[in-house]
Amino acid sequence: MGEIRLFPGLLSPPAGLEFFLDLPSEEGLHLIAFAEGALAALRVASHEEARSLVLLSPILRRDALLSAKLAALRFGLEVGGMEGFARVGRALFFGPRAAGSEEIFAVWKEGLNEEGVRAWLALVEGLSDERRWLRGTSARLLVIQGAWDAFTPPYFGKEVVDFAKGEALRFTLEEAGHLVPWEAREEVLDLVADFLSGEAFRPLPGGLAL
Repeated sequence: MGEIRLFPGLLSPPAGLEFFLDLPSEEGLHLIAFAEGALAALRVASHEEARSLVLLSPILRRDALLSAKLAALRFGLEVGGMEGFARVGRALFFGPRAAGSEEIFAVWKEGLNEEGVRAWLALVEGLSDERRWLRGTSARLLVIQGAWDAFTPPYFGKEVVDFAKGEALRFTLEEAGHLVPWEAREEVLDLVADFLSGEAFRPLPGGLAL
């Protein structure tokens, strides 16, 4: 069994990422990060010899469109407080199924606090292009995103894979948004389990590899 280390980010639902901790894994260090937690994970991977890196809805740079979304979230916070932030966030963070669920929305909103939200806004607003950290590790990489992620669309994940030095895989899951590890939990668990065990890169008949 290897060591699994989690980087859940500041806007994760109350359940966090702990459901990944029981997955079997190859020997070595395995890092699993959500959203802006990707940057902290990459810094660890650059200083320690991580065997694998899982990035869920990664945020490693800020472009003009993301800046506009952040401005809308900050406006919602300043005008409407936490309720205002959550209402704007509902449109940006959830996929089509979860967005219509009052129960899911309420659970996510209850896990938020103003200090954490302001810290998250400051961190993401201050991002430059942090993809350079991908050059500091040759750990194998798995990127998972929601196909309906309105906050960080799938091209964000494609850019991460393009910058990777080592082997890299990317999946986009239908009906899920930015909160993909919670919206499509079982599917994400299956993908991550195969990846941590090394199944994702095992040779196939004929010399091919996934």
